[in-house]
Amino acid sequence: MVIAMLMLNLRGYKCPQQFVQFKLGLRRAKSLQQNVTFSFNVNEGINDIERFLTKNAYCYYVDKQNEVLLV
Repeated sequence: MVIAMLMLNLRGYKCPQQFVQFKLGLRRAKSLQQNVTFSFNVNEGINDIERFLTKNAYCYYVDKQNEVLLV
């Protein structure tokens, strides 16, 4: 069994564009029924992203040391 996973880089974006790109990527992954890995710049912060994921009951994992978010 092969698990497909989308990978999206948010490192080039600053807030609020980072959040917009995150939501677009999440929508794309959902439509493809795939998990998604986002890479991000820890200096930009992802509090709004984490708040959104929690509020909408998504399962996710954040590794701030490696700047990766798995949804």
